[in-house]
Amino acid sequence: MKNETNNNGSVNLESLISRLRNEDQRYSRLSKGIQIVYFVLLPIYVLLLIVHIIEDSTWYEIFGSVCFALSMLIFALFFRRYYKEYKYVDYAQPTLSMLKDAAFRYQPFQWRMIWLVLALAFMDIGLSLTTFQMAYTVLVQILFLGSLGIAIIIGYIIWWFRYRPLRMDTLKLIKEIEED
Repeated sequence: MKNETNNNGSVNLESLISRLRNEDQRYSRLSKGIQIVYFVLLPIYVLLLIVHIIEDSTWYEIFGSVCFALSMLIFALFFRRYYKEYKYVDYAQPTLSMLKDAAFRYQPFQWRMIWLVLALAFMDIGLSLTTFQMAYTVLVQILFLGSLGIAIIIGYIIWWFRYRPLRMDTLKLIKEIEED
């Protein structure tokens, strides 16, 4: 994403707001799609939990299903919140406040992502308990953690090239406004 600056090195506010709107709309559509997927998966995992209970499965299969269902619920609610946050951004608020909110939205690591860590922990527990045999559990852990590591690296690379320039321009404009 190209930085759009004036001849004097300052960021063009109109261009930045346009870029923010486009990315907010894109992110809102993406979050909506992801939340729908998790809201579809949630009843499937609840049904699997019910099947495990009816079939008198082992305690670890039942608990694994509970963990998977909780994981799907947390992911669905997390992306529902993201959808609302990006869909209903208020560009009419004072410029400095709007820019600070935008800088926060496009920060790569935030404390609220602890919910994703919790959801991933439940998913990992569910995977481990449903593949309770030791050889499979080790293999599943290697694949799960490896996939998770690769996903984090890819996500950070995407952020670096797509959202970092947007965030840097936003921070630069905030600094210019605060210095005046």
